[in-house]
Amino acid sequence: MSLLEQVTKDIGDAMKRKDQTSLGPLRMLKAALMNKEVERGRALDDGESIQVVNSLVKQRRDAAEQFRAGNRPELADKEQAEITFLQRYLPPAADEQTIANAIE
Repeated sequence: MSLLEQVTKDIGDAMKRKDQTSLGPLRMLKAALMNKEVERGRALDDGESIQVVNSLVKQRRDAAEQFRAGNRPELADKEQAEITFLQRYLPPAADEQTIANAIE
């Protein structure tokens, strides 16, 4: 199942649960994935989908940093919650031991 299909399924589940906190980031992620597909003119592969999610996470981190600098912690917390939510769609990061083993 592609990431876009998974997100579409998750949107349906969130709508059934009436989970508004999940619905916003899911719709934003689906729109970003569909925009990238239109830009490329084809379906995205897994690597390209992950790049889209990483881009959204980076945007949220930058926004949270700006909100903290502007003394708006409530908005920074909202952005941080979206980062945590989006990271569910990223592969798990390698731990230090795995990296060290790969280098050896």
